[in-house]
Amino acid sequence: MGKPAKYKHSYFQKVAWGEMDAFGHVNNVTYVRYFETARADYFTAQQLWDSPLKPVRFGPVLTHLDMDYRKQVVFPATLEVSLEVDSISSRAFTVVCSMWNQAEDCVLTGHASFIWFDFELQKPSQIPDIFREKFGSK
Repeated sequence: MGKPAKYKHSYFQKVAWGEMDAFGHVNNVTYVRYFETARADYFTAQQLWDSPLKPVRFGPVLTHLDMDYRKQVVFPATLEVSLEVDSISSRAFTVVCSMWNQAEDCVLTGHASFIWFDFELQKPSQIPDIFREKFGSK
């Protein structure tokens, strides 16, 4: 694991009591949901979709997810989830993430890979120009 970094976009996530497991810390799968919620917030802030609830023909599909758990989190807590698009190609992109507790300790780092998908044709598609314009060819 490399040194964690804070990224451009931040989302603050409150930990709920019911997200803890039998060992008294936040269940590992919960961090996947935190990352997903922060990505939706990020894409909304970047105006990459009108609404996450609106059916669309094209959109991102998660193809791979890596998460490194660095420190336990227990209720009550609020995590800062920071993320940004890390790389982009003609049909795919990656998002990196780090999560931080209120003491500024990094509790998780993550990496998600996506393809841009045509849901009508059921195959990968070209990433739209607006996406490439916002995130370049990092």
